[in-house]
Amino acid sequence: MDKMTVDPSKSIPAFYAGQSILLTGGTGFLGKVFIEKVLRSCPDVREIFLLMRPKKGLSIKERLSKILNLPVSWIYKKKFL
Repeated sequence: MDKMTVDPSKSIPAFYAGQSILLTGGTGFLGKVFIEKVLRSCPDVREIFLLMRPKKGLSIKERLSKILNLPVSWIYKKKFL
């Protein structure tokens, strides 16, 4: 295999296929980017668990609602809701 060929068994989608992911900090900037990237690039990920806490006067439910109403949230809704 030459240096320019990607081994599919070492690709990110192959790594996450059938896996569950526990993500802390998923409501922060990098967490949202990571979730969007995984949902878009890894169609075979089994599930994503978000560890969330209330913050700045918002309950967990309100914070999740804000995430699901972001412009990229159509990916979440299409795949999980």
